[in-house]
Amino acid sequence: MTDKISRRDFARASTAAIGTFAASNLIGANAQGSTTIDADGQFDPFGIPSGIKAFVFQNIINNDAVRMDMPIGVVNGAHDGPTLIVTGGLFATEFSGVEAASRMYRDFDPSKIAGRLIIIPVITLDAFQFRTPMFNLSSGVSPRDGKSLNSVFPGRKDGSPTEVLAHYVFNELILKSDYHIDLRGGDLAESHVIHSIHPNNASKEVNRVSRDMAKMCGFEYFQARDVSPRSLVYEASQAGIPSIITQCGLGYKTQPEEDFINSHILAVTNNMKYLKMLDGEPILHEKPREFTVEFDQLRATTCGTFQGYADQGDILQKGQLIGRVTGLDGSVLEDLHSPIDGVVHELLVRRVVFQGDLLYNLVQLKD
Repeated sequence: MTDKISRRDFARASTAAIGTFAASNLIGANAQGSTTIDADGQFDPFGIPSGIKAFVFQNIINNDAVRMDMPIGVVNGAHDGPTLIVTGGLFATEFSGVEAASRMYRDFDPSKIAGRLIIIPVITLDAFQFRTPMFNLSSGVSPRDGKSLNSVFPGRKDGSPTEVLAHYVFNELILKSDYHIDLRGGDLAESHVIHSIHPNNASKEVNRVSRDMAKMCGFEYFQARDVSPRSLVYEASQAGIPSIITQCGLGYKTQPEEDFINSHILAVTNNMKYLKMLDGEPILHEKPREFTVEFDQLRATTCGTFQGYADQGDILQKGQLIGRVTGLDGSVLEDLHSPIDGVVHELLVRRVVFQGDLLYNLVQLKD
């Protein structure tokens, strides 16, 4: 009889198969002792010797009012190459990206890398730590000043805690790197289709490289977006740093699923091969397709109990029944039909809905 393989064992094997490296190659915790400290007594992510990896909690603010730290992992390759920075937890409850970033630091072997990989598993550590039922914070909002990090870049050195954090990340890490990938997708109320996003409103050359990176993720879908000013990807791309987003995750499942974690890892691994930081060829989707820029949104027009029939990634025909709002007596209060031929970009997972609540973001495919 064939032995059964556990889901956990399968997940570990899958992660290794798409390009991460065996844990036996890890450098021990004493690598931190080999890191470089700058003139201010701070850890210098760009001072790690070749062939070494290190993980620290970098202090951002420390005064009578607040102490703020941020985890940083650096895998400095044994060979020369570009610097790629990978950020997770920009919205701290997009857990798939946080988990993927953590695993990549654990598993990547600096002896097999050309260049430098900087990994921030979760930028908004305070929101990650304090997002509990007792505090009921919104996903990307800091409990220290009530601000969302992704709306304050490039930050202010003399600003509020979130602005100081943004200033450090942008000026000390992003601007000193060559490329950037932001691991996103699937916040608490979202069931999100796997796809990549590249900015469409930077310089022609940055747009071109970012588009190439988005396609190199290996996903079935990619999308160009006019990303919002003061967001991390916008400010990075405006500063000449090609920058993309990987959207992978079912946020309403607080235990992230392996398919979505491994999709983030695949995207980074593929791009490292594309950038010649790793040996080998990227593993690409056989038929990648591009989403249109615009969303078709479907909102409730009545109040009641929502039942979503279509979920992320489903292919829709115009007029198709994709959801329903009902009363507690079982009566149908509203049928929801797709206004387009297209794809479910995300289902907003709600049970009780009010008039005007967003239930679906739908997209069309480019010809």
